[in-house]
Amino acid sequence: MSNGKISIEERRNRIAAIQSVIPGLGHIYKGHYGLGVIILLLSPLILWAGLILGWATFGFGLFLPFAFIAFIAYQAYHLNDRRKHHAGIL
Repeated sequence: MSNGKISIEERRNRIAAIQSVIPGLGHIYKGHYGLGVIILLLSPLILWAGLILGWATFGFGLFLPFAFIAFIAYQAYHLNDRRKHHAGIL
């Protein structure tokens, strides 16, 4: 970051993390298509398991979906960008 401006790479990392609100989209955005689709397909199962565990553990299991989404966003932020972006396009 120079002169108060955010680099293109930093913007792409932030966009990937924000897209991970729907787990897997950030990975797809960065060009990791296989991993993104797997996460996209498995995330409802993880979220459902967290809701079930929430009942069984007096609410402690509700932490699982939030931790899962936070981890996926963190991973998408730090992945290498495999896509070939044109200059100036996010």
